[in-house]
Amino acid sequence: MDITVGIGKRDDAFAVRRAVFMEEQGYENEFEPLDDVPACIHVTAYVGSELVGCARTFPEPLEHSFAPDAPHAPACSYDGGLLPDEVYLLGRVAVLAPWRRRGLAATLVVEAERAAVRAGARVMKLHAQEYVQDLYRKLGYEPIAPVDYEDEGQPHLWMAKRL
Repeated sequence: MDITVGIGKRDDAFAVRRAVFMEEQGYENEFEPLDDVPACIHVTAYVGSELVGCARTFPEPLEHSFAPDAPHAPACSYDGGLLPDEVYLLGRVAVLAPWRRRGLAATLVVEAERAAVRAGARVMKLHAQEYVQDLYRKLGYEPIAPVDYEDEGQPHLWMAKRL
């Protein structure tokens, strides 16, 4: 499979997020002002020329500035000695239905990690839907908090990894 990755293709990422999170899963609040900040990195994947998935990463303080009342990533043992801008959040990892179970989500996570490292990240945290936690465990993420229901009532789990 010929996979290419795009960085900064916001409109393509939005198309995937709209299809997966809004149309398929029923989420209502999918897009945020932080999506348009230059420090927010949109990662997209293509098979040939066909858009198949996306992910998003950004420095943790960006979330605090745009959504002070939103649930924030819990502190963990990886945070010690880091500057706030060295902790990035990963999210909005999505693959269009016909392309699932082919390793594309893992590719998106790895490419988002690489982009975050280039931007200065040393730790990545994420708030995964509980049913996909095994994917993140295989990629080296560890749970840092119990399951919660803070994201539109769906079970999620905070996880982290040192990059």
